[in-house]
Amino acid sequence: MRRLAPAALAVGLLLTTTGCDPRTLFYFLQPYESTIPAPGPSLKNKKVVVLSAADSATLAQFPGLERDLSRQFVKNLRKHKKITVVDPEKVSDWIQGHPNWTDPTQAARDFEADVVIVLEVEQFRTRHPGDLNVLQGSSKVHIQAFELKHPTNSKGKPMTDQEKESEAIYDDYCETEFPRRGPIPMDSGVGEPTFKSKLLQIVSNECSWHFVEHAQADMIEDVRFHGRG
Repeated sequence: MRRLAPAALAVGLLLTTTGCDPRTLFYFLQPYESTIPAPGPSLKNKKVVVLSAADSATLAQFPGLERDLSRQFVKNLRKHKKITVVDPEKVSDWIQGHPNWTDPTQAARDFEADVVIVLEVEQFRTRHPGDLNVLQGSSKVHIQAFELKHPTNSKGKPMTDQEKESEAIYDDYCETEFPRRGPIPMDSGVGEPTFKSKLLQIVSNECSWHFVEHAQADMIEDVRFHGRG
């Protein structure tokens, strides 16, 4: 038991200094910071444009969801200095000028980007359909990426005198459940707008992990809410 005392004291000190955030505690207890590689293609030294889409029913319930998802997703990509991302406000202006866009690569051409990423929200809920008296978030986002590049000759070298062609380079889904430990009662003091913002942040983070590596500590669920209301 005496041998456990120093460790217990260290854990207690970390809990005090980190504000009981389990992710921070997990970080300090690791012998080294390990990362989880992204399953998607590398965006290193690429210029990227991000498009988000959701159906009318989802947007009626959550106005601005497309815009907010893109902003947070782009914010995560910009943490990696070797990735250039088109400003979401400029993309928003482009969407207003092309409200019926169907070909995402047109945005890549107009912004002279190398890659266009499409985040299509197929589901976004803050309450469980079977019990509307609790907060239980769920989301499903279809993630696609297309790259524009010059065709190559018989030797595999790009023919820069020819127009760039589109190639699908990634297609996957990101499904999120929050909180994983179970629903939050509506009378807990956590307002639905606050819960929705937290859920959106988590969804954006998990979508971005398809393209950028992240720390193992990021996998630990953070159920703290700032500005409960």
